[in-house]
Amino acid sequence: MAGTQPVPKVLIVGGGPAGLVLAITLLQNHVPVRIIEKTVEPRLGQRGAGIMPRSLELFKTLRINEAVEKIAISTPPVRTYEMPAGVKPLHTFEMAPLLKPTPACPYLNIVLLGQDRLEKIFHAVLAQYGCRVEKGTELTNFQQSENYVEVKLRVRGDGSAEGAVEETTRFDWVIGTDGARGVVRKMLGLSFLGETRNIENLVVGDICDETQRLLKYWHMWGDAHTTLISLRPTETPGLFNFMVAGRNINHRQLSSDQNALLRCFIENTGGRPDLSFGPIPWMSHYTPNIRMVDKFGYGRVYIAGDAGHVHSPTGGQGMNASIQDSWNLGWKLALVAKGLASRTLIDSYTEERIPVIAEVLDRTTKILNRTFHEKDDSVWKTSPSLMQLGVNYRWSSIVLDEQKKEELTPEEIEYNRIYGLDDSDSEDEALGSAYGSSYDRRLRAGDRAPDAPNLEDAYQKHPPRRLFDIYGSHFHTVLCFTSSKAKWEQVSSVVSRYAAGIVRAGLILRPGSVVPKTDGADFVLIDRKYHAHGGYDICDSCWIVVVRPDGFIGGILAGAEGLERYFSGIFGKP
Repeated sequence: MAGTQPVPKVLIVGGGPAGLVLAITLLQNHVPVRIIEKTVEPRLGQRGAGIMPRSLELFKTLRINEAVEKIAISTPPVRTYEMPAGVKPLHTFEMAPLLKPTPACPYLNIVLLGQDRLEKIFHAVLAQYGCRVEKGTELTNFQQSENYVEVKLRVRGDGSAEGAVEETTRFDWVIGTDGARGVVRKMLGLSFLGETRNIENLVVGDICDETQRLLKYWHMWGDAHTTLISLRPTETPGLFNFMVAGRNINHRQLSSDQNALLRCFIENTGGRPDLSFGPIPWMSHYTPNIRMVDKFGYGRVYIAGDAGHVHSPTGGQGMNASIQDSWNLGWKLALVAKGLASRTLIDSYTEERIPVIAEVLDRTTKILNRTFHEKDDSVWKTSPSLMQLGVNYRWSSIVLDEQKKEELTPEEIEYNRIYGLDDSDSEDEALGSAYGSSYDRRLRAGDRAPDAPNLEDAYQKHPPRRLFDIYGSHFHTVLCFTSSKAKWEQVSSVVSRYAAGIVRAGLILRPGSVVPKTDGADFVLIDRKYHAHGGYDICDSCWIVVVRPDGFIGGILAGAEGLERYFSGIFGKP
């Protein structure tokens, strides 16, 4: 993969998780990129440490899940303390109880990994493609035309103003992942409406526990209604992520005075003599902003991640929502950049993501309000819907569903309750449809594509495969649940009209099926344990499922005519 890079088609402005995931996605789609970052110093700390199951599935498709899982840790149990002594445990509970993976959902548990460590994994992947983040490089202006975007850059190398070099160059596309204070959104003139919350301030950062006594639990003293001290263990033994919250706290003073912060820890944990806090690698004063754009860009310039939406950190949705913006945009931009799809395909990026982000803001704001106004431990328990496995794009103009909708069965209602796809959260409040409200287990186009293990190759004695190993970030996957040779030939005829490598197709057979002759199939798999047929429990009349490069179902179809109609909506007429 390494070697001389072709001229970049896409400039990515901002080297955080959203920009890095977008760069990796485009590179895997053979679209050359250049990614720049204004700051020079590496990011420190545990920002955005909660990685949701849906993001782990994203990492699986990007083939970086093993590197993440190797160093990430599970969410520890929470322990609260009786005050004012701060020594005797009051309650111990699971913020996110461990769930046993299922064939359809191999990732059902949140893991924790500091953003600094996660970004190092991303950088290592970029290096494999001969790409790196150009630090000390700043976008100062751009002008877009019908065919390109002309940009002005200031390259400062070591970050100093002296010796800065001005550069003017052109790209086919510019994507701003430069955060809430970034310049791309401002230069585009996009709205960023919302509110700033001046009451629910936080001081966050990392701190060392020199006694090594706190490793087992996520410790909390007090409550955010008055004063809260939270210490969460990290993947680095002895290093804790802290949060200081509450109306009795002078947040600005604490965030600028480490000695005052340490005194606050001592005073609000009961002055425990068995604790000794050491260095504080980083800390920051955080004022919740709740804002979002009404569209993600236009022309040849778009934004993703915090550049387009900011909200409370409660609920752990921020980093996950940001990288999934890039995940949604990446495959669409790649097809357009390579001339395989019309520019109108990118319109679906705003269409699909805006409803999801609106619900992110709604959910995290509700959790923020509960955290600061209630004293019940239940405010810290994670709703299953926050795992993001129910996030969907059922309303999208580029998905196609030829099924007939049916009533929910009691079994489907119970499934929804367990996996957070029911009509209410822990407070029986209505959930918006973007996160899976009222969605039955029977799949619809626009839903997340389930996994299925133990699939045997019909022709060769290979180890069993799983669907998540078959899906990829740079192609559509067509699953044909049939053993009919005639039906396969119809599908093959449609697929063959498109450029090689952008569509892969094959058969998923029931045990005992006669294996048909399938010229041109990328896979023919026997669903020995019915995991695929069970997970893809679509109506009897539909036998084709199209899985998009981002792992969402693009089409559930009754035949080759529907398949042709779906791909026409993506690629245009062949």
